[in-house]
This record gives sequence, structure tokens and C-alpha cells, in this order.
Amino acid sequence: MKKIFFLFALLLLSFPFFAQPNISLKSVITGLSQPMQFVNAGDGTRRIFIPQKAGVIKVFDKNFNALGTFLTVTNIQSGGEQGLLSMCFHPQYKTNGLFFVYYTNISGDLEVARYQVSNDVNVANISSKKVIITIPHHTYSNHNGGTLRFGKDGYLYLSTGDGGSGGDPDNNAQNTNVLLGKILRFNVNTSETAPFYSIPSGNPFGNEVLAYGLRNPFRWNFDRLTGDMWIGDVGQNAFEEINRSHRDSLATNYGWRCYEGNNPYNTTDCGAITNYRFPVMTYPTAGSSIVGGTVYRGEIFNSMKGYYFGVDFYSGKLYKIKFDSLTYSYNISSQNISPNTITDFGETEDGELFVTSFNGNVFRVQADDTVLYDFIGNGNWTDPSNWSNNTVPPSSSLLNTIITIKPIAGGECVVNTQVNIPKNSKIIIETEQLLRMSANLVMQ
Repeated sequence: MKKIFFLFALLLLSFPFFAQPNISLKSVITGLSQPMQFVNAGDGTRRIFIPQKAGVIKVFDKNFNALGTFLTVTNIQSGGEQGLLSMCFHPQYKTNGLFFVYYTNISGDLEVARYQVSNDVNVANISSKKVIITIPHHTYSNHNGGTLRFGKDGYLYLSTGDGGSGGDPDNNAQNTNVLLGKILRFNVNTSETAPFYSIPSGNPFGNEVLAYGLRNPFRWNFDRLTGDMWIGDVGQNAFEEINRSHRDSLATNYGWRCYEGNNPYNTTDCGAITNYRFPVMTYPTAGSSIVGGTVYRGEIFNSMKGYYFGVDFYSGKLYKIKFDSLTYSYNISSQNISPNTITDFGETEDGELFVTSFNGNVFRVQADDTVLYDFIGNGNWTDPSNWSNNTVPPSSSLLNTIITIKPIAGGECVVNTQVNIPKNSKIIIETEQLLRMSANLVMQ
């Protein structure tokens, strides 16, 4: 009869101090055509959706195996900065099957459309398309903004560019009656008849505009833990900038074209300097273009926790920002990563971080230090579904690793393969949790 060992109270009271994370990229998907985003549906399947610039959306399973084409968005312009720029899923996608896409239409205008999944969960119903809004943008082809997100409030948010050219010649970004150079917010409904959205009561100008004064906010995201908004705004000819707004003060003026970064640009008819929210970080524009990222809230890479990551599209310089809410200060550092031409930072359902690159690849963002693994299921060590993030620890060379055993209620972890735990790693069995060994567990 197999022996059952009960191991108690190996509790980790505190983690050691970790220096700023050293980041590298690991390829997980190849062979794409100008991928624009990395998106999950939030429906429990852990599938990944990759919209590509020309309009094709690919779908992959949780292990990054291709499942086919989810949807091809037609009648779009895809030259230069145009194309299929973003997609996001309704918070109740699991039950209503609704998702949204953002693109430049055949006339060059900005358009948001709603679709519904078909009876095949990996294929959208192309005939279900409903155009939510079309925003005139046909004078210039650049500065289209580019990101759709749902907030914790259930509203749909969209970033738009200032209309193009240089210097915002029509001063669109400061005009709250124009939907360009803005963060827009919509209360979308699920009906089959127009209108497909209404204006949220908290929008400050009685229209779709929530925040304004942006030049080209190509990529932005919410911090999934705090609800704070982080925006990468592409500069004119002096400064790229990263902005942050607290979740309770999202309605704000970011300053363009009165200011570029922290410096005056064109202050004609501008108000007092106190009217504007200034960036968290700037860096010089010299063949540069900021791609806003997100705050890491995953569980695998401990040293990355709480860091915001953004990157320059051309240079590949990665910016790492840690916000300290107690001192209201920012710890900022940078490093070079490869490859460049990164177009998005996206999250899995579990909060692990990935990037898409114009070179056709998708990469995991990882830290070259402590790695965390949590057993949260019931059964064999080798079953990926028993581990958080669907990732089984390797059976050997577990350097700088912390493994926590915390099965579901009434469950156990069964070590069914030889596992080697080096002396510089840790295995933690939480109080009154069960570890059964049918193979060797070697602790050095």
C-alpha cells in the first residue's frame, strides 16, 4: 500500500528582495502576418486571439496550437498606420458571444463594429456584424489611435488619434466636440436594433468623450488589479510619453497640442498649466514611437509583479515602471530587448504577459530570475490543468524556483514523476495540504 505523507506549515513568511527584473522574450507563436494584438476572451477556455493588420483574426488554444481563422474583417484600409487595429470581448462573452473590433474602413474613417460567435466556438458569425460608430477621419491616413478595452465598470473604452498630419492642424485633441485625440467611453447594449450604445452618465461632456488632449494613443491598458489607466502617447518631434490616471480620475486633459510631454508645443488659446495632466515618463523622439503596455499581475514571474512595461517600436528599448502608491513616486528603468517592432502587450486570462511583433511572432515576456509555480488542482503533478497558468514545472534544473502546493479543497498533489528541487529553490506545502509521492522527490 502506498504511503501518504502529510507535510505541514512550510509557510513562506516573506519573499527576499528582488532587484528590477531583467526581461527577455520567448517565442511561442510564429508565422503570422503583421499581428497587432494578443487578446483573450475571458471565457475560461484560455484561448488566444491574434488580430492581424490586414483583417484576419487567428485563434489558438491555451497551449498556442492553431485553431484556425476566427474572423476576417472585410472592407478595411490597411496601408501605413491603417488596418484592423484592435479587438476585445464583451465581459459576458461566455453567455452572449459578443465581441468588438476597431479598424479603418474603406473610406479611411475610424469604425467600431460588433460581432457574435457562431455555433462553432472557434469561428465568428460574419453576418452578425453591427457597426457601432463611424468617426470621420478621411483627410489624413495617420494617427488613428487604436485600442478597445472594457473597464471594470462594464463600459467600452476606445483611444483615437488626433486626425493626422503633424501638429494637429485642426486642434482636434483639445476640442471636446470632436471624437479625435480622445479616450471615448460607451455603454454598449446587446440588442439587435440600433442604437447599439448610449452615453454613460459620468461622461463629462454629454457625448462619447471621457478624456482628451492625446496625439496618437496607439496602445493603452487598464491595470487589472487597480483599474488605473496607463497610456502610451506617440510624440510629435520632441518627446514620447507614458501617462497614468487613477481609476477615479480618468476624465482628464492630457495636454496635446498645448504641450508635448512636459514642454509647451502650441499654447495658443490654451488654459493655465494646472488644467493638464502631465506624463509619468517621457523620452526623446528620434525615430521613435512608444507602444504602451500594461502592469504585470501574473503569478509566474515574481520580480515582474507590479511593474508596468512599455516599449519603443523602433529601438526595442523596454521601459519598466514601478509605481509606489505610498510615496506616489515612480521607479523607472530601461533595457534593450529583441526583436523590436512590438505592436502590443497582451495578457492571458491568468495575467501572464505576451507581446506581438510585426515580424510575425508572439513572445512570452519573462524575467530571468525567480519563477513561481502554483499547484491548484487535484491529481498528478504532470497534468498541466492542475497548475496555475497551465504550466508544469520542469522535472529537473529547477533553478531559482518557488513551487507552492495548494490543491483545491479535498484534493491532493500526486508526484507521479521524478522531481529534483535544487538547494536554491523552494517547495512550499501550505498548511494542511496534501502531497502524495508515487515517484521520487529529490530535495538537495
